[in-house]
Amino acid sequence: MASAASVSSLADEVNCPVCQGTLREPVTIDCGHNFCRVCLTRYLEITSPDPEEPPTCPLCKEPFRPGNFRPNWQLANVVENIERLKLVSQMDSDEEDVCPEHGEKVYFFCEDDEMQLCVVCREAWEHRAHTVRFLEDAAGPYREQIQKCLECLRKEREEIQAIQSRENRRIQVLLTQVATKKQKVISEFAHLSQFLEEQQSILLAQLEKLDEDILKHRDEFDVLVTGEIGRFNTLIEELEEKKERPARELLTDIRSTLIRCETRRCRKPVAISPELGQRIRDFPQQAFPLRREMKLFLEKLSFELDYEPAHISLDPRTSHPKLLLSEDYQQARFSYKWQKSPDNPQRFDRATCVLAHGGFTEGRHTWVWMGLRPLPAILTPIPTRHRSTV
Repeated sequence: MASAASVSSLADEVNCPVCQGTLREPVTIDCGHNFCRVCLTRYLEITSPDPEEPPTCPLCKEPFRPGNFRPNWQLANVVENIERLKLVSQMDSDEEDVCPEHGEKVYFFCEDDEMQLCVVCREAWEHRAHTVRFLEDAAGPYREQIQKCLECLRKEREEIQAIQSRENRRIQVLLTQVATKKQKVISEFAHLSQFLEEQQSILLAQLEKLDEDILKHRDEFDVLVTGEIGRFNTLIEELEEKKERPARELLTDIRSTLIRCETRRCRKPVAISPELGQRIRDFPQQAFPLRREMKLFLEKLSFELDYEPAHISLDPRTSHPKLLLSEDYQQARFSYKWQKSPDNPQRFDRATCVLAHGGFTEGRHTWVWMGLRPLPAILTPIPTRHRSTV
């Protein structure tokens, strides 16, 4: 069965644009709009004093022929069906307040059985000992209970919405931190990549120089060895020839020949000079800057990813006289020279300390002191102020 809302919506679709009521004997004009026959006839009588000027549609103002009314029988059937549905829906609505057993109007509510009763039901034997109240009186306490439930549910909904808002802010902060760390990783790796390319060029150039020096020593060694071998070949040929000669020729200048052979000193050439060999052995030391830079890179990258710098502001009223604060109060340096600082109860006189404005209630934070060497400090969550020593 169609609901009252749907029937009412259908009834609005078949209203006459002139009288705003349900169409009666609907007729269609040239532009396609529908009107009650009586409403359109009355409209023509009022708005068309000049018979030679064609009338216009009340909705779209398009001209049409007055005698060209076409009865819309299909629309008339639709209107009739909608009227019938409205009547049935009204009857169903009236029947909702009637007792289905006795046909009497419902006035009472049984608290024990949670039943709606008419006058006849109330006098029945099974409800005589029960708590029976009028409908409105019985609905009052339940309305109060529903109101309390609504208040509790709305409060819990607000708490959940607050949690959602807080967690969304936290997620946004985490996303921002991740984006920042991503940029740091990209920046650090870009710096490392540039450094590695530079170190590669330097090391390859040094290796190329060593290669050239080795080849140069090899060429010099080959020339020296070739010369020595040539001189030995000449002397050997001379002695072999001397040995095959007759005794008289062999003994001629034999002593000077032997002395010349015996006193011949062989120069033993060396392919690689000690200086070049030492350069080759010392070459791994050229990679020390690379290893040192890689170690610093890993330490810095780990530090950047593990800690989130805290933006603090130092309180100059608490600064020890030997601490030199920056103009923005973001950094502090140790100074052997006493600074001119006002003598007030908040100032540190014995410990070389300074306090920061505000504080942190949660999370892990760091700052770096610009003293003799950078020193990361993990701050313990303190609700008011942080005390730190240089």
